[in-house]
Amino acid sequence: MNNFGKIKSKLLKKLTEAYTNDNFKGNTKNLIKVVKKNKDFKEMYLFYEEIENKYIEDKEVAKLYVEQLGTLLKDKSKKLTSFCEVINMSVHDVQVESNELYDNIDQLLEDDNLNNIDKKVIAKLKLVEHLTTKKENVVESSKSHTVNENLLHAVLANNFNVLYTNTLSEEQKTELKTILDLNDTDLETKTTELKESLLDKIGNLINESTDSEMIKKLSSVKDEVLKKETSKLNYYRLTELKNGLN
Repeated sequence: MNNFGKIKSKLLKKLTEAYTNDNFKGNTKNLIKVVKKNKDFKEMYLFYEEIENKYIEDKEVAKLYVEQLGTLLKDKSKKLTSFCEVINMSVHDVQVESNELYDNIDQLLEDDNLNNIDKKVIAKLKLVEHLTTKKENVVESSKSHTVNENLLHAVLANNFNVLYTNTLSEEQKTELKTILDLNDTDLETKTTELKESLLDKIGNLINESTDSEMIKKLSSVKDEVLKKETSKLNYYRLTELKNGLN
């Protein structure tokens, strides 16, 4: 089982769409019950989420972390092979965007051989780069990342209904459903337009600011916007950023 990240993304999308379409019943509900009972799967799932915002200042420490991580994850994934095959059967028809971070982690789960040495080295280097990159948040909002990436996290913690019902306004629920319904062409176009709008806004804020620390943070955010790949999750994040800057 070396594609846990892909399975995680599919499961998350299936759950999200079920809730936004008011269709959380039947197979989807049973699927969540099965997932909640598997401690190893929950641990892996939450790790993939938590590493997105993990920051290690010392590069040498980050390298050691990645090396140790490969061994631990490989051992853990072997226990989940059969279980993930069952989960994958339930989400095989779900289409998701590629997640570079997850792909790099998944690469560490591959058995070592002469044909994948280069891929593993590149994956480790990219993971070290991710870990040593400070995640700046100019916009402080409790809703910024809960809508998509933490939905299953909330279900596993037995509090999804409170999160979804009480945290999101009707406007936000509608916005989430609109994003999920975008096809690839529209998503590409809207992401490009949103990025251009954000870069103009951030550029103006930098030119108007006299605070060196704020300029530094805004420049960091600008770099993050430029690096964002096209995906529905990233489109939502960019939308939240724009709302926070207005």
